Amino acid sequence: MKDTKVQNILVYTDFSQVGEKSLQWAIFLAKKFKRRLQIIHVINENSYIYFSKNDVRAEVGKALSELCVKIKEEHNIDSEYFVDEGCTCTIINSTAERIDAFLIVMGNHGKNDPQFLSGHAAIKIIRKARIPYFVVQKNSPDPDDRKNIVLPLDFQKEMKEKTGWVTYFAKNIKTAIDIVYFANPDDRVKNNIKFCTKFFDKFELTHKNHELAKSGNSINTSAVKLATDSNALCVTILTTKEETFLQRIFGLPETSIISNPSGIPVLCINPKKDLYIPCI
Repeated sequence: MKDTKVQNILVYTDFSQVGEKSLQWAIFLAKKFKRRLQIIHVINENSYIYFSKNDVRAEVGKALSELCVKIKEEHNIDSEYFVDEGCTCTIINSTAERIDAFLIVMGNHGKNDPQFLSGHAAIKIIRKARIPYFVVQKNSPDPDDRKNIVLPLDFQKEMKEKTGWVTYFAKNIKTAIDIVYFANPDDRVKNNIKFCTKFFDKFELTHKNHELAKSGNSINTSAVKLATDSNALCVTILTTKEETFLQRIFGLPETSIISNPSGIPVLCINPKKDLYIPCI
């Protein structure tokens, strides 16, 4: 018998404006990928802002159940929900593994809301996952499939994994790709450019190269600026594979990327040995 199991999208909501933005983008992606939604809320001290302490689990369950009905009525998307209590970091990723999700959508509250998932906390969660995270903010633009996906390239060999995921997204969303790299690239970067352009051509995806002048910024930071100027759909990055001593003290570079002032959504991919790409 043919296995008809389909991997779906897990979205985390904390019932804040950021949580609402996460749901908006998750619904958009579910439509494009033709997948179901699986919604999770982890009960913590922030839950008591919206629900009573006396019966928080029942109230959260009722709110999520009503949300699933609303999503079905307004968007014709099937969904289910999960309520758990404990460490948000552990529960989101363990739930994603248990239900075999292929993508997690989550909101980042940034530096001004440290009691919620700030950029620093979000990155800790993201780096522990096997699958990508799609990270949005309260000020993220509304989804629009006419916008491009921005792909920053450097010398990392894991760029091939990122290229695969960008292909998967662009093919399903039916959008174009902006390839971004610094001028006068070395041979390693040239090889990555050649690989991704051939890969995109194979799947007949529209793409354009952007050669940027070198600056003191990273290629990811420069890509976010281009994405902001061009009002892009999202930026795709690789998370840090091995954290250095200084990064443990001062934070990881991708923290500022997912907390970018323009609210450009960021597709975060972890360079792990067991990383997979869904069937393109």
